[in-house]
Amino acid sequence: MLKEVPFTAEEREFATEHHNLIYAFLNENHLPEDEYYDVIVFGYLKAVRDYLARPDLQEYSFGTIARRKMKCCALDQYRAQHCQKRNAEVISIHVSLYDGGLPLEDTLAVPDSLLEQFEMDLLLHDLAKRVSRQQLDAVRMKSSGYGVRDIAHRQRTTVKRVRELLEEAHSALLELCYE
Repeated sequence: MLKEVPFTAEEREFATEHHNLIYAFLNENHLPEDEYYDVIVFGYLKAVRDYLARPDLQEYSFGTIARRKMKCCALDQYRAQHCQKRNAEVISIHVSLYDGGLPLEDTLAVPDSLLEQFEMDLLLHDLAKRVSRQQLDAVRMKSSGYGVRDIAHRQRTTVKRVRELLEEAHSALLELCYE
């Protein structure tokens, strides 16, 4: 877990003393201050903490370490802003995709509940030839939204038996669909 630990007095003083590096970095890289300051400052603060905590970094100038950390933050921001998901093309369904063509909304199929019900009735009719009356009743109740317990209660049988009936009907339906 990431913990935020406040700067020590030494770190605060050091950060204040070298704060102008942030503006220099923004100017060198032609980055607008109002958009990138909040991004770059985190790299700068990480550089302050690392530079004072790790003696091996002190053989380099602080400016070098700070620029590297700020550059990483700028690149991460650039990658995040220019990734494909943030720049997807938006298409309106009210506008034609081609000159003189129909708008997309006119070419999309509208669900027809009457046709769907007719197809369901035909499917159940074909299924009725392959399954028992009890299985067909269980399938009809299940397609109407009843739960397995409700079906068992109405058919005066066990939940296990209803599951068996539905599984057998499912197998018959699959056979019907693959013919």
